[in-house]
Amino acid sequence: MSMLAATPELSFTELRDALTMTDGNLTTHIRTLQEAGYISVTKSFQNNRPHTTCSMTASGKKAFTNYINLLETIIQQNKPK
Repeated sequence: MSMLAATPELSFTELRDALTMTDGNLTTHIRTLQEAGYISVTKSFQNNRPHTTCSMTASGKKAFTNYINLLETIIQQNKPK
């Protein structure tokens, strides 16, 4: 999600390589995020080869922002005084 928050769209290959995940593992993560409505997946062909891209939805952006805010709260609560 953090990678997709930083760019409008990433290909399956870009995500797989950056995250050093197997195709099957990444596919499972993408499916879960898509089912939750957090990302949209577009499948097309590029040079007669399948090309899958992912982008964050408005719902995904909201959920990610809430997650970041929660992490910031936890950090603030645990900083030495």
